[in-house]
Amino acid sequence: MTQSEAATEKESEQAKYSLNRLNDRLFKYIFASEQRKENLVRFLNDVLSDPGRVIVDIKYIDREIDPPVLNGKLVRFDVRAKAADGKIFHVEVQIADEHDFLKRGLFYVCSNYTTQLTIGNDYNVLNEVVFIGVLNFNLFLDKPKSFHSIHRLLDVDNHKCYCPDLEMHFLEIPKLRKLRKSPDKLTGLERMLTYMGTIGGNAKLNQIAEHDTDIKRILDMEEMFIRTPETWLSYLIRERAQADWDRYVEVRVSEAVAEGMEKGMEKGIEKGIEKGIEKGIEKGMYEVARKMLARNASADEIREYTGLGESDILALSQKHGRGKPEN
Repeated sequence: MTQSEAATEKESEQAKYSLNRLNDRLFKYIFASEQRKENLVRFLNDVLSDPGRVIVDIKYIDREIDPPVLNGKLVRFDVRAKAADGKIFHVEVQIADEHDFLKRGLFYVCSNYTTQLTIGNDYNVLNEVVFIGVLNFNLFLDKPKSFHSIHRLLDVDNHKCYCPDLEMHFLEIPKLRKLRKSPDKLTGLERMLTYMGTIGGNAKLNQIAEHDTDIKRILDMEEMFIRTPETWLSYLIRERAQADWDRYVEVRVSEAVAEGMEKGMEKGIEKGIEKGIEKGIEKGMYEVARKMLARNASADEIREYTGLGESDILALSQKHGRGKPEN
């Protein structure tokens, strides 16, 4: 091996060590390429985990859908494919929690479903749509031990699914970091998500590869990705763009928090002053009422000058050892 080749080998190993496998360019290289579609087939079967719905082959379809209305939103997908039985699969990777992913997922599902029909088609040609969200954050905080959530249309009385055409899967990778299983005990989906999240580092992935030929094949594909200048450069550009975006979001959040605190303090001071004035006026009126009682003023006179109610005037009178003032 020449010195140049040795240097290239060292750079490749260093790159693999810090590889972000949820990077848009790398993810699509592995899961959205016709030449490597066996990876997506494997992943889809892991997600479905249903002997009655095994995916044998898929065909990639357009990752963009034109809006059905004027000035509508153009929809772009990460991975979109159709199985031999007509099922449409949409895989979406989301790195950060932007607090709208459930709505986005539903919007994507509806877009995939409604755009199947053209003029003259019957509704029976509509195929099932399966949405899969791969999330690098926790979406369902009330389900800390469940990393795979499945949503369908269910009858509220008997929880049966009479319309199976819409199905949403949410895979929360961070929840897997607490999983304590040896590589040979992991399920297929757990192995795949461990790969995607690089959970346990490359050492753990190499151990999994010893028990999973598909993961071994994917790791080998990464070698080609890293060594190809065009794909590696696109990866680095994407990483830089994501880092810039993260910094931008961090700055904006900090500014928003600071602005919120400043406004909160201003509001608090304003409210405090307002309450103080109200309290002072109220106290002053009671003092006036007390002096008027000392001069045997009538209840009507006290109400007129102070605005206090009859019950307040009576309580004040009794407090100072006087009877009910005359009207």
